[in-house]
Amino acid sequence: MAGRRYSVAEARQSFARLIRAAERGRAVEITRRGEPVVVLVSASQYLALRGERPSFVASVAALRARLDVDHLGIGDEEFAALRDESAGREVSL
Repeated sequence: MAGRRYSVAEARQSFARLIRAAERGRAVEITRRGEPVVVLVSASQYLALRGERPSFVASVAALRARLDVDHLGIGDEEFAALRDESAGREVSL
């Protein structure tokens, strides 16, 4: 999980840089006397690890509500004609 290891002393000297690395999605492992003691991760990664991030369906529903896409009048029937209902192509294995 960790992108790179830093001792507590190294982490103390470059804490702001390590926070930026964690924000970009790179986990940072901090060690004391060579043993891992802390892993610095972004807030979104932390929420995902705890299982507190909303589901994909809930996220899409929230996005649709925020953007108010229902007023566009686009539904499933507009996309039904786009899907290819054929069985696919013949493949020789």
